Amino acid sequence: MRIRYNIIFIPLLIICGLAVWYIGFREEKKVAARRLADRALLNIEEADIIELIRPEQTIRLEKGLVSQAGSSDTWRMTKPFDAACDPVAVEQVVQGILEAQSERDFSGVTPESEEEYGLRDPSMRVRLASSSGEVLMDLAVGRENPSGTARYAGFTDDRTTAFLVPIYYLQPLEVVPDELRDAHAVAFDSERLVSIQLFSPVADIQLEKRDDEWMVTKPNTFPASLHRLGILFHDLEGLMVEEFLGIDADDPELAESRVRAVLTSGDGAVTELVLHGEDIARGIFTTSSYQPTPFIVDASIYDRVALDPDVFVHILLVDFPPEQIDTVRVRQPGSENLEIQRIGAGPRDWQVVRPENVAEPAPIDFEDFITALLALQPEESIPPPSRPEDYGLQPVYFMKIEVLRRGGEQVTIYFGSRDEKGNYYSTQDSVSFFTVHRDLVTAFQSATNRLKTPAQSTG
Repeated sequence: MRIRYNIIFIPLLIICGLAVWYIGFREEKKVAARRLADRALLNIEEADIIELIRPEQTIRLEKGLVSQAGSSDTWRMTKPFDAACDPVAVEQVVQGILEAQSERDFSGVTPESEEEYGLRDPSMRVRLASSSGEVLMDLAVGRENPSGTARYAGFTDDRTTAFLVPIYYLQPLEVVPDELRDAHAVAFDSERLVSIQLFSPVADIQLEKRDDEWMVTKPNTFPASLHRLGILFHDLEGLMVEEFLGIDADDPELAESRVRAVLTSGDGAVTELVLHGEDIARGIFTTSSYQPTPFIVDASIYDRVALDPDVFVHILLVDFPPEQIDTVRVRQPGSENLEIQRIGAGPRDWQVVRPENVAEPAPIDFEDFITALLALQPEESIPPPSRPEDYGLQPVYFMKIEVLRRGGEQVTIYFGSRDEKGNYYSTQDSVSFFTVHRDLVTAFQSATNRLKTPAQSTG
């Protein structure tokens, strides 16, 4: 019988001993740890809420909220206003919390010493919690120590202990809301858009997506240039805030509304951008549905959204199907000319005629060349030059393309110098002139050079 009791009693004794040891070890670990996150036994993966609480303002960050762009942000600001966050800036705050360390403990803290340390009414609290409301860490930060190298701090669940935290560990946490905000002026998914409205002193333009094709429907109706739409999307998506203004900003520039862009998605979500007045030294005062406060952007955006509807006209410089192209010649002064001829009906059935000593191109290189050729189209119309040499088209051009159609028709395109945006001056008949976007010309040059790759010498 005694043996049976021992068999039961000894394991229970061992379990109790281990439990007492673990509790003691856990408490010792809390006291011995220098990192504040370790002292709080913080698992940062469980934190869904971060609050930086100051007497004048509370910053609250929440994880996993859906943004206006339709995606789930890692973190989003919900106080002092609702705003998307810059992931890099928030990560710096998180790392600041994880890396902060204490350097000296004070036990037996009394109400008097708590007042002395500035912990009764702390200048800052760092509070982390789960989405269920469980508080994972609540740190109070008080006054500086006499030498000014650290600040007194303590956890609110243990007011009998305080410690010092060096100033440099607290700097990443002393941020203002604007430093944590996403600096994009607007956010949208261009693939989901079904309608675009542009209101400006230049024109009121409406574009609609019909059966996966974009059309200009106001002031006139015609197919829209996808390339020009792509430029508009790029300009809006890349528009960054230069300076955030206060939520109650009442600058006189905000009283004026010069340009308004309204982007509507298929699910009914609306993104709006309004350009107001301009301060020459600072930029254009702006508001948007994406940002909760007014802000300032670079003044160059005005000319990119105050558009004439003609910029969306889809004009092909080569206006016949690719299968009807028989010969293409590319001439560039100072460089070897290229000439290719069709040898079959397929998109890759071509041969290089000039230059003669070239490596055998891959079939896909011919297809890419024709694709880049057909992508060339006017960016915007420009007036005729005052002098023939003004656009670099005469007497010597930068590049000349001759496209021969089966049956004898020929299209010739000249390219000259570049404008202030880097786009190329161009013409087909020396009567009407236009620019072609630099990216399109660069892509065509790259495709041309691949077909002119010299053959490897066998000697």
